[in-house]
This record gives sequence, C-alpha cells and structure tokens, in this order.
Amino acid sequence: MFEKFVGTYISALLVTSSVSPSTEPVTIQPHPDTSIHCVSDLQVSPVSVSCLKVTWTAEQNRDYTVTCTILDSDIAYVDNMCFVFKSNSLCYITGLREGTSYSIDVIPIAKEGETSEMQSTCAYAKTEQVEVIENFPYEDGWTNCFAYENAAGLTRNPSWSAIRGCIPDPITDTGIMRDEYGDYCVAMGTKYGYCNDRFLITLENGIQFTVKICDSKGDVPYHHFGGTGKCVIEFIHGNGQLPNCVAFTGNYGCFSWNGLDFDNIRSIQKINYGNPISY
Repeated sequence: MFEKFVGTYISALLVTSSVSPSTEPVTIQPHPDTSIHCVSDLQVSPVSVSCLKVTWTAEQNRDYTVTCTILDSDIAYVDNMCFVFKSNSLCYITGLREGTSYSIDVIPIAKEGETSEMQSTCAYAKTEQVEVIENFPYEDGWTNCFAYENAAGLTRNPSWSAIRGCIPDPITDTGIMRDEYGDYCVAMGTKYGYCNDRFLITLENGIQFTVKICDSKGDVPYHHFGGTGKCVIEFIHGNGQLPNCVAFTGNYGCFSWNGLDFDNIRSIQKINYGNPISY
C-alpha cells in the first residue's frame, strides 16, 4: 500500500512540474487508497463440542471483527456464544452446540483515516460430534455445585496416568486441566465410570462440554455441597491455577468463564473418544 501511494504521488509531481508557473499556489493531493484488505490463511478447527478455534494471518497493529453464524435449522442457544480473543490473529468461539455447523467471517477493521476497502473472509466448520454409548438418569435438585481438587494431589495410578499430558485450560481462565481431546479433567463417582471414561455434559441453560474422569469420588453419585447441593462433578485444576473467587466460594458454578456459564445439570452421557485437537 505504501509503495503504491508513493508511486502515485511521485507521478503527480512529475506532471505538475511541466506546467507553467502560476501566481496561485498549487496543492497536490494524493490519490485515495483503493486497495482491498482481507485476511489470509483463515483456519477454523473444532476444539470441543462447544468451541471453535479461529486463526488467520494478521497485519501488524490491525484489529479484526469475527462473526459466527449457525447454519443448522435449530438456532436455539445462540445467545450462549462468546468470542475470546487471545491476539489479533487468534479467537476462540465458545458456548456452541455439539455437532453443529457454523460459518465464520473475519473482517479487518479500518484504521483512522483509512479509505481502503475491508473485505470479509469466510470459512466453515463443525463442532465435535460425539457418539453416545450410555445415558444416565437425571439428578434432581441443585446440581450447579462444581467443587474442585488440585491436580498435584493425583500422585497414584490410575489418576496419575489419566492426568498426564493435560494442561490448564488456555481458553476459559478457569485453571481447570484439559486433555488432548478437549475434555475437562474431573472427579466423579463410580456410578458413572472410572478413570479415562469420557462424558458429554449438558446444562439446563444449554451449555455443553465434555469431561474425562481422572479421579474417583467413590461409590456415590455425588457428595453433598452447601446443605442441599449435589456435587456430581468436581473439576481438577492445575497446581497454583485456582482462581481466587473459586477458592473463596468453593464452587466454579458461581461464575461465568468466557462462555462456560454454569447451571444445573440436565444430562450426563457417556461417549466414545474422537480425534485429538490442538488448542
């Protein structure tokens, strides 16, 4: 863009230099910038049943707008969408639905005084679609009780092996450990399964996420929480990664986390493993 502007400006100077002198000052205006800006190398990939990773090659010091449009006929829960920007070339879209197709548009934002055209670039992607192998009965009552434990305490097998290779979630700022399949690491009762078993969790507000058992809560469906609460799922956080607000309340469910907005549990379904992902 700069080279084109200079070339046009120099051409204008050459033309005016051949004109006879005038008593009036001559103001030479550069031609407006008519170039088109659009992103290149737009890539969209699934991170989980509820998250897409969007990357592109960005210009230095330029901001971008990302939009997400659901392509399936069922447009329920679109209000759950959340855009989590980690840089001007990386955005996670969270709060999506399992096995659902979306179109993603990325548009450069014009800088102050810029007249060039900003063009949208589009890509299509689908969140992870899982295979359900078992459904569990609905647990009535207050189940928005998501307590926690420290991953540093998992020093014996099978928990030690199950948590290996997992990292603190880079998307939600929860500090919860996640594995290479996008699953959150949790402790659950043996009513549901054992270490390395995988589940699709759907909340009453429509939020969905997957979990992997990395520790056992014993032969019980839940433990009591705050009197009437039922803690079915206990998240496992990275050592030193527990948010202060959760340490104070004892419950991740009291807060919203970049699209991971908690509510009572609607359903728990055991699922097969899919393909590894990249955060």
